[in-house]
Amino acid sequence: MSEYQVYEFQAVDRPLNDEEITAIRKLSSRVRPTRTSATFVYHWGDFPRKPRDVLVQYFDAMLYLANWGAKRLMFRFPKHLIELEEVRRYQVEELIMFSTAGEYVVLDIHFSEEDGEYWDQVEREGSLSSLVRLREDILRQDYRLLYLAWLKAIPYEDIAPEVYEPPVPAGLQQLSAALQDFIELFEIDEMLVQVAAEASPTIQRPVEEQVYQAVRQLSRAECDDFLIRLAKGEANLPLALNRRLRELAGIGQAAAPSRRTVGQLLAAAEERRGQEAKRLAAEVEAQRLKALEALARREAEAWRQVGALIQEGKARPYDEAVELLKQLRDLAVHQGKEAAFRERMSRIFEAHSRRPALMARLRKVGLVR
Repeated sequence: MSEYQVYEFQAVDRPLNDEEITAIRKLSSRVRPTRTSATFVYHWGDFPRKPRDVLVQYFDAMLYLANWGAKRLMFRFPKHLIELEEVRRYQVEELIMFSTAGEYVVLDIHFSEEDGEYWDQVEREGSLSSLVRLREDILRQDYRLLYLAWLKAIPYEDIAPEVYEPPVPAGLQQLSAALQDFIELFEIDEMLVQVAAEASPTIQRPVEEQVYQAVRQLSRAECDDFLIRLAKGEANLPLALNRRLRELAGIGQAAAPSRRTVGQLLAAAEERRGQEAKRLAAEVEAQRLKALEALARREAEAWRQVGALIQEGKARPYDEAVELLKQLRDLAVHQGKEAAFRERMSRIFEAHSRRPALMARLRKVGLVR
């Protein structure tokens, strides 16, 4: 499969103006930017500028995918809406990084599998549209994305077993579609996510009365300030207002304190994986026994069907006959009647030993010698 890279950019807080669209077009002769997005696809060559620089200058979100396993998700945030001290608790050097650029904060999540297994480009194009809402989650101080990315980073950085996890955000047991898409795209261990979610508190949402009480606590100056900013069309103003109201109502984004080590998380995930494997094996065995019981009720008919299929003397009926004989062998083992089964197979061998195509099929699955 040929090399394939895609860079998707999206503007959220404001659309691009004519001058900015012209500048984006100059980056590639094949790009067709809109007021809110631009996608660059490469089968050879590479992006002409640093993606982070383009993000900071024009866009709010970027997703990079390469079909050899590299994945990079970046968000640009207004600096005044980000609590850097909080979000940096989820940083992992070179994998999950927060940096500042003028009036913005940039989140850069970057993993590279590089396992040599190339994926189909068609399945992954347009993935940014399902992930972009995670930017707003972080602006709302919902850090589930950051925690999930930290889980992904554990094996990459070989984080010491005694290191404690960062604060566990609320709502890991009720993942949004966007978070589920992130888990799937970045291939995060599902068992590790389930174990982590056990310590995740429920998301607290303010009730109507709390909102009213918080609004009444706003000073005249604050009310005027919010109204002026609303009249100017300030982006993300609802987020800023809701954050202030939550503060006044005393409602924070609940997060469990760091209380489990990396070693404990990995051990719990491995134990859960073993339990799940046993559950699936038991499920498969139950289905097998159910099928054998159904076959037992029509065993005589099944033997007659084997004879009729063999008499047709064709490849496909032979295959069907052999498959049915394998099931009858399993039934004989289950019932403890293997001797009777071998006797019937001997009779089939004696009657049809001059059918080389049939004999080859029976030998292949160990039904005759």
